[in-house]
Amino acid sequence: MHKPRFTDPLGSTLPALEQNILKYRAMQMLLVMFYAEELKREILDRIQATDGWLVRVKGQAERVPKGIKNPVDKALNALIADGAIKPSEKKEIVELIDYRNMVAHQMHNMLGDLSPTRYARDLAMFGSNVPKYKYDAVKRLQHYHKLFDEMYRTHHYIMTVNFNSMLFRAAEKTFLSEIKRLDGKIKWQLNERNAAIKKLNAEMSLKGTGLEGEYAPGHPRSHHKDKRLTQRGAEICYRLFDLGKSEMAVAHLMRISLLAVKKRKKAWVKVDIETLPGRKYARRRGG
Repeated sequence: MHKPRFTDPLGSTLPALEQNILKYRAMQMLLVMFYAEELKREILDRIQATDGWLVRVKGQAERVPKGIKNPVDKALNALIADGAIKPSEKKEIVELIDYRNMVAHQMHNMLGDLSPTRYARDLAMFGSNVPKYKYDAVKRLQHYHKLFDEMYRTHHYIMTVNFNSMLFRAAEKTFLSEIKRLDGKIKWQLNERNAAIKKLNAEMSLKGTGLEGEYAPGHPRSHHKDKRLTQRGAEICYRLFDLGKSEMAVAHLMRISLLAVKKRKKAWVKVDIETLPGRKYARRRGG
């Protein structure tokens, strides 16, 4: 039997938690792109600048001459040969550079899991070639930048003057500060989300309410083909309000949007049965 597709009560509206995660990732991705490009430049600069000086002073051959194919890979191999990095570190650096390329060329795939559309989230989750977002990429790139900054002292590498970091510094500080602020906010919102889910799950049971089987809110007889509620569905919706169910719980149970539930609730009037007039009896006439 075909399983009905889930209807998100919020529709196309992205919740505040997901909005903040999106902002968090966006700033991280900008940092990843800058850090990775600078790391590639530093890798080449350490080897080419140092070898260039050794060529002039000692007549040694250049290991990574300009114009050579795969210069970054060859420069990393030279760093390994010098004992500056380990093979495992080369492997991670290559992975981080590859990740930077995925950020630049597959950004849409790396943000799809935050989409309000279920189909987009499914594609991001189960797609065979969809890259996964790495929250630790910024920290790992920062680690390698620090490692390369110290190589002038540990391995006496020569480096050329570059002002890229200075030009980017204000943006970097702003992004890192905002990422730290968002991290705290996201954690708080995530706790709130988990508490809301727990409360919502407790509301989802309809056992003993009479709204089960063919009277269940999600029964096909409650909806038209275009997902509008039938008169029967509207009545079941009102009965859920009578039971004290929250708007979000009703939206999930009825498989309609939260906006539709809010409109229904405005039309709903809770009636106290004790206030309704009873049956009228004919007055008896005297004999």
